[in-house]
Amino acid sequence: MANVHDSAGYEQGRSDGFNKGKQDGFVKGFEDAKAMLDNPPLNDISLKWREHHCAEQFAPHFGTSVVLNDQKMECLKETSKSAIWKLEVLAYKQASPIILKIFKPPIIDEKLTELNMYRKVSSILPDLMPTIYLILEGMNGDDVWAFMEYVPQVKGQVIFTPDHFDQIIPSLAKLHALTYNDNFYNKSDVFEDWLPRYESEAVSAERMKHHEKTLEYLDKAMDHPEFKQRLSSSYNDLKRILKKGPIYFPELIQAGKSITHNDLQTPNMGCHNIAEPNWNIKFLDWEGARFSPCWFDMFNLVGVFFAYRKDWRADEDLVIERCANLYAAEMLKYGISFDGSPVQLYKKAYLERVLERSLYHQLLWAVDGTKPAHLLDEYVEKIKVWGKELGLY
Repeated sequence: MANVHDSAGYEQGRSDGFNKGKQDGFVKGFEDAKAMLDNPPLNDISLKWREHHCAEQFAPHFGTSVVLNDQKMECLKETSKSAIWKLEVLAYKQASPIILKIFKPPIIDEKLTELNMYRKVSSILPDLMPTIYLILEGMNGDDVWAFMEYVPQVKGQVIFTPDHFDQIIPSLAKLHALTYNDNFYNKSDVFEDWLPRYESEAVSAERMKHHEKTLEYLDKAMDHPEFKQRLSSSYNDLKRILKKGPIYFPELIQAGKSITHNDLQTPNMGCHNIAEPNWNIKFLDWEGARFSPCWFDMFNLVGVFFAYRKDWRADEDLVIERCANLYAAEMLKYGISFDGSPVQLYKKAYLERVLERSLYHQLLWAVDGTKPAHLLDEYVEKIKVWGKELGLY
């Protein structure tokens, strides 16, 4: 009988021990899971931040070393070329958002242009570019990490209308004036050979290639019934005009060159004080930066807006007159004056950019079917009307 009781007690004890261990394990697992939620493992950004002592390197900008909030990180955008993160740092117990842009290898062409704008030009244009806090090379192989000021995009802060051009043009004129002609050449050591220049051999060769391709794809488009119908009434005029290229208005070069941004959409313009009467615009995303005729950016700002916004077309002529004259007046504040009508300079810049590049892309997309050629009719109409007004045919 003693053996039976001993055996039953053993089994009961083993069962109790198993259940107790199971319960303890559950409690410990729950506690560990909660601790992990409260203090998750550091991600790659947090680890690299500590490894490279970034907190101390931020001190000159914030007046003290900062603390990275490891719990507040948001990936805003990621492509095969780059990733953009919104982070948060604490300085004097105050939280400040910052941007981390990760450039993925290979670092060539547009990415190199944008990186060099951050490396070398942000100090020349401090009020017009985000403050660059720190650039780290060779991260995770050949990645380059650029930490910079967070500037809220204009997009999302306002419902954008042509009236808002008046808030942007003063900052655009300041950008152009600070890098206009001799102001650029006097700092040639800063720009060296990395910033594409409109009259350089490489850019001129690219322009000639686009010119030849435009003529080629204009003929190819005429082999497509849909596009033949859309182009037939303008085909002969387009051929005559294109044969005058690829430089259609040399007076744009004579009017002066500056650093141009070339992609002036509302996501690429930031502003901290949008509630105030006068905006302090900072331009974002500089991969398209060039040294080119300054009036090109007025096409990039105003012309592209109206090309896509049919709902505002009825106001286009009045807005162009207002904006072209405002731009000329703002440039005059810096001692820069233009010969001739500002409105005509704007129209020439519009046609030059369309004829040397934009028309080619519309024809290419039309023929190959890679994208919808939404702007083809708008561009052809502008070439027809303004081309006649400006003496192209």
